[in-house]
Amino acid sequence: MIKIATFLAVSLAMAGVAAAAPSPAATPAGTFQNWNFYTAGSGGSQVCFIASQPTDSKYSKPVSGRDPAFFQVTTIPSKNIREEASSIVGYTFAADTSVVADVDGTKFKMFLDSSYPDTTWAQPDQEAALLTAMRHGHVLTLTGTSSRKTTVVDTYSLSGVSAALDAMSKACK
Repeated sequence: MIKIATFLAVSLAMAGVAAAAPSPAATPAGTFQNWNFYTAGSGGSQVCFIASQPTDSKYSKPVSGRDPAFFQVTTIPSKNIREEASSIVGYTFAADTSVVADVDGTKFKMFLDSSYPDTTWAQPDQEAALLTAMRHGHVLTLTGTSSRKTTVVDTYSLSGVSAALDAMSKACK
């Protein structure tokens, strides 16, 4: 499993925190079935996030290796970032790929930023609906295509996501 400090450093960079500043260490704050809750920093530097790893991954062709994948939801109060849904997928996306999050059959478009070739974020106009679907859903799948043209489908259990989001909301104001 990826070290939490490394994961947090990537999360902070994705959220626009200055890369030159040392990343505060993430502290586990709770486990809620398939979802883990972490905090880092305090006051003006507080960051909270929940994260889960895929319970299953399917590939359109054999793969020789892959970095760890996570679906996460991040809150950074000082930057007015609340419940930002994203995924670090553990491979480089194809530049022309469409990434789709699917919660129990309801599809949500994700977007890419070439500065972070292994990361995708919920479309801002669909993010609230995605989070609501996650709270009420059972399974989330994330489908994308790698730079090697391999279609990847990661499956995440949503067991515990509501409790993890509630804990994050209470702790990170």
